[in-house]
Amino acid sequence: MKSLTHRSLKILSVAGLICIFVPILIFGLWIRAANLGTTQIERVAIFKCYFPNFLDGRWDTTFLSIAYCISAIILSSISLKLSEKLWKALNVIILVFSSLLLSLNLFSMM
Repeated sequence: MKSLTHRSLKILSVAGLICIFVPILIFGLWIRAANLGTTQIERVAIFKCYFPNFLDGRWDTTFLSIAYCISAIILSSISLKLSEKLWKALNVIILVFSSLLLSLNLFSMM
């Protein structure tokens, strides 16, 4: 297998960072909807209005968040081969937050 170059590992790190922003955004929108609504039905309606119609199902945003968390974990774990401390720290932070958000999403499905 061909070894990845230093530049391609940095690109994968940035891609992992972008991937983790999607679940963070979804979680942030849920917190915002929870603060705006008075009942659970109202909160869910507010949360669903933030997304397009094809993400209207019960678990659609959760599955989307899980997919992006797994993508961020894979991309950042590949990029841990970078030797520079800044890039290594960034990838570890991405791995930690992705793992926590993945656990939160899986737990919310129970």
